[in-house]
Formats: sequence, C-alpha cells, structure tokens
Amino acid sequence: MSIKENLEAIIKGIQENRILEVFDKYYHNDVVMYEKGDSTNRVGKEANRKAEESFVNNATIHEAKLTKILVDGNNTAYEMYMDFTYGGHKVAKTQWALQEWKDGKVIKEEFY
Repeated sequence: MSIKENLEAIIKGIQENRILEVFDKYYHNDVVMYEKGDSTNRVGKEANRKAEESFVNNATIHEAKLTKILVDGNNTAYEMYMDFTYGGHKVAKTQWALQEWKDGKVIKEEFY
C-alpha cells in the first residue's frame, strides 16, 4: 500500500473509533509524537501507545471530519475537525497532524 493509502486508513480508523488498531498497524516502533512541541515523554511506540490508550479510555468521539489532506513523498499532513467528550468535558477543535514516514509507517507525528 502507498503512504497515501496508509494515511487514509489511519484517518478512517480515527473516524470509526479504531484508534489503537490503526496505531498498532501504521506507527513505527521508534515513533516520536509531539503535542504542542513537547516530545519529552512521547518517544517510542510503547510510550505513545500509553498516551493513545489514555485518550481512548477517556474520550467519546462524536464527530471526526477530515477537512484537508496533503501527501508529498514521505511527508503527509491532514486537518481534522473533532467533536468529542473528554473526561466529562465537551471539546470541539480543528487540528493539523503532520507525519513523517519510514518503511511505510509513521516515524514522527506533530499536532498543531
């Protein structure tokens, strides 16, 4: 599968609330994920899976709408509007996710 097809599968997994499934399949063992520029505790697949599990266990996604997608070689980005409840609080936000790919998997992901 191409990087674009893999990214589309990740997005579809988010929309279908299969976040951990797509994380396990499409994220590299050495993945580094940044939230607001801070990656101090988000290095490696195990640490990042724990963060993803925390989100999944505390969030109910009501809507996840893709608004933009970009693919250029081993770099991709997408903008998504999300409406969800997290820890009892309603959240509605638009967020960019930028990815760098290695061996067909996400090795770096930054959220803005």
